[in-house]
Amino acid sequence: GKGKGGGGKGGDYGGKGGKGGDYGGKGDYGKGKGKGGDKGGGGKGGKGGPRWWRCDVEYVAPPKAPETADSFIGAISWAGKDTERGESGDFPNRGKGLVANLGDQLEVVVNASPVNLLEQQRHMYRVDFNPEVELARRRRYLVYEALKDLNQTPAYDGDHLLWTPMLIQNKKELQIPVQLSISKDQQELIQVNLKWTGHQKAALNKESIMFFCTRFKAAMAAQKDRVAIGSDYFNLDQVENVPEYYCQLAPGLDCTLYATKCGPIVNTDLMFKHIRTDTMYDIIAQMRSRGHATDDAISLALSHKVVMPSYWDPKRSVIIDRVRFDMSPQSKFDKKGQQVTYAQYMREKYGIKNGDLDKPQPMLESVSRKERDRDGNFKVTHFIPSLCHLTGATEEMKQDRTRGRELIKKTALPPGDRISKIAASVKSMVQNADFNGVMQPWGIKMTSALLRIPARRLPTPAMRNGTSNVEINSSSESWQVKWEWPMFMAKPFEKWAVLCTYKEEPVRQFVDALMKVARDLHIPISQPSVFDTQDQRPRAYMQKVQTDVKKLEPDFLVVVVPRNTDEPYKSVKQFLGREAGIPSQFVTMQNIQKDVMTKATKVILQMNCKAGGAPWTVDMKLAKPTMIVGLDVHHGGDLEHKAGSVAGFVATMNRECTQYYSRTFQVKPREQVLAPYGDGPGLKKLISEALESFKKNNKLFPKYVVVYRDGGSEGELKRIEDYEVKQIRDAIKEVAGDDCKLTFFVVLKKIRTRYFMINPENQREVANPFPGTVVDTNITNGYIPEFFLCCQHVNQGSATPTKYQKIYDDSELTAMDLQMYTYCQAHMYFNWNGTIRVPAVVKYASTLAKFTGQFLQGREVMDRLWSKLHYL
Repeated sequence: GKGKGGGGKGGDYGGKGGKGGDYGGKGDYGKGKGKGGDKGGGGKGGKGGPRWWRCDVEYVAPPKAPETADSFIGAISWAGKDTERGESGDFPNRGKGLVANLGDQLEVVVNASPVNLLEQQRHMYRVDFNPEVELARRRRYLVYEALKDLNQTPAYDGDHLLWTPMLIQNKKELQIPVQLSISKDQQELIQVNLKWTGHQKAALNKESIMFFCTRFKAAMAAQKDRVAIGSDYFNLDQVENVPEYYCQLAPGLDCTLYATKCGPIVNTDLMFKHIRTDTMYDIIAQMRSRGHATDDAISLALSHKVVMPSYWDPKRSVIIDRVRFDMSPQSKFDKKGQQVTYAQYMREKYGIKNGDLDKPQPMLESVSRKERDRDGNFKVTHFIPSLCHLTGATEEMKQDRTRGRELIKKTALPPGDRISKIAASVKSMVQNADFNGVMQPWGIKMTSALLRIPARRLPTPAMRNGTSNVEINSSSESWQVKWEWPMFMAKPFEKWAVLCTYKEEPVRQFVDALMKVARDLHIPISQPSVFDTQDQRPRAYMQKVQTDVKKLEPDFLVVVVPRNTDEPYKSVKQFLGREAGIPSQFVTMQNIQKDVMTKATKVILQMNCKAGGAPWTVDMKLAKPTMIVGLDVHHGGDLEHKAGSVAGFVATMNRECTQYYSRTFQVKPREQVLAPYGDGPGLKKLISEALESFKKNNKLFPKYVVVYRDGGSEGELKRIEDYEVKQIRDAIKEVAGDDCKLTFFVVLKKIRTRYFMINPENQREVANPFPGTVVDTNITNGYIPEFFLCCQHVNQGSATPTKYQKIYDDSELTAMDLQMYTYCQAHMYFNWNGTIRVPAVVKYASTLAKFTGQFLQGREVMDRLWSKLHYL
């Protein structure tokens, strides 16, 4: 496009740079000097292209879908555990599509293969049980027992749908009684009712997707080289041992079926099952050896962990609810009227003869979520720790950074290796005789090639600090905050304080460094008041905060602590936030003694942001007043507030998106829909107050409200629209009137879709997508507007894009506007000198909700902190 300013920079692939675009676009692919724009001089040469990786992949063009679904949204996992379950629903106000044409064109390969549901006769029945049967395992038994004498193999989804190649006994309705054994002494007669509902078509609807998933799961189970662990399948012949960390990594496939514009596709990604080689007995012994681990602490650390008993074949996993220290392998239970010990049972049932059964150890207890015993209670099962292996990792293991880095090296594969292994796995699966033996009789054909589709790279937005434009590295979309960098918004520190243990020389040197760096960054700063605690106990810090600091009432407090621990951080943060309204910054004594000027620069930048300032801004091309809102929910909390689920709410308050309104409210524990829980404010009230605050700052209400809502899933879209969108719409109408329009996005990070750039000069090379690479055709949903956007630069492993689904829009904002708003927001997270994966308001809302849930017991801070990013 024609540029209004200087020429564009040289591109990344070779050749001359192009002309500057409306957004300051980059040049076409290559090194060398860019040609001048209409009014500007020549641009700078390119900084080099991405790192290309060799791959072995067969590409296929996206097919044209024979029919687009009218009311089907999202994805269904073949494993039946996916939170991205699709849902029938109507979104009449979803607005225009999200297909745009801004940016440089490129091609990407997607980890997806087309699926062809051939036109073939398939009869579909609805299945009901009288009386109703809750357990899926029992439902399957009843259906297959009722139809065992048929000369055809049915397909059953485990719920209410059944498919057969021909009519069952040439009837459309059947009632078949089946005897079900509840226990040794109890049997129940269940009537299986089948009602014919029609022919299963090849059309793309929810029933056809569910049909494919039932067959796909059966085909995965039929493969002899894959072992079921839980509901997933892994290849234990290719396990990689990591002996230094007592674990194994078993490779597996994570498959999800999506309904898209180019028809049904199967997304396939690599997954790894982390299996400990030491036993639960060893882990408990290690925790005991540290001396401070009580029975309650061990039980809490291991609760809700997934373990795999070594004697089960096929392999299965089970969730542990607690550790029973009042039991042992010598404890007895009733077996067919006889009292036997657990150790005796294991020897007789599984032939275990080693000495592990005689070790003094507790028992692991698991409570079934569905299955009940003969008394009607949920079934309880006990396991011997020395015969169980942990899958996944404990919190202590996750905090071991060295261990984490080593495991990431083995699982975070580079683009070429990842896409090649995915392609090889899909090809092996499609060519497997056992797999095809299940799929082909039903008229299902999978393609082994991966989709090759067009994409675009959005232009980098213009960035500036307090006095000048900021140069952004075009390949990594990052920048450097150097000395003599004027803040875009600098907050003066005229009355601030430092709290430390003794007035030691390192603290004085660090304060001097802070003041020097602040002046270089054009931040007005005065000498701080310094308080010392005389000792390092958390209580001493709290006493100083509640007396001297409270009396001074500083605008900001820096707290220097000996080490990074929960206390005094938690108690001091609670007091400063909920009772004093003072923003604060914690630093450790160890950190401030190394690279003092570098650490001081990072700290003063964060202090400025927490006090209400901003280091930079980007030109978001907001033609009219716009308020951008981020929503997220955090589940969990601390040990005293276990059930706390907290929603974070962050809204921009100015055109530059550098001022924010940050609030929280409690929601029902483990509930995704943001309905208030208790007496706190709800979503409607916070939107209303944010609109009033926006008007106070700008003398007018916003014309547009753009909401990015994280934490939902595709299966909850309708519930989110029915409650959250309605709450926001009602607040907008009551406060700002009909002139204010709403656009509502659901942000999905936990997706299976990945795409990689294809080298235009060598089709056998791929790379991680550039930041700003957007896909809005072919693999997007045909019913609800959505697009994929990869904002972040990844230098280790493979990038994962984020999906944005628009479920409500009554504005006239174009697809180009909304895609650029989203990308620009990824540049506005002040804790990172680069782009992040989601819009900054979403990251702020997530950080705020987590901070409030973990350290403030779900309670809000004082209102004087609502306008500050105090939680960074």
